[in-house]
Amino acid sequence: MTWNYRIVKRASKDEPECYYALNEVFYESKTNQPMAFSDADTIIGNSPKEIIEVLEMMLADAKKNQPVLTEEDFG
Repeated sequence: MTWNYRIVKRASKDEPECYYALNEVFYESKTNQPMAFSDADTIIGNSPKEIIEVLEMMLADAKKNQPVLTEEDFG
């Protein structure tokens, strides 16, 4: 089995609108067909473009020269 991150159009439980989420998607080894995706949405947005913008912002923030936080930093 292989996996990667993919944008998945999801149905909202409480709202009539759909939303988009970045999820881990798992593939059947022999056919490479998607067979499952993670329950936990990694990133949520109103469009695929918004998910990409959030990921770009996350990467830019992570590249900043800031000290790594520990659990103790959150008193």
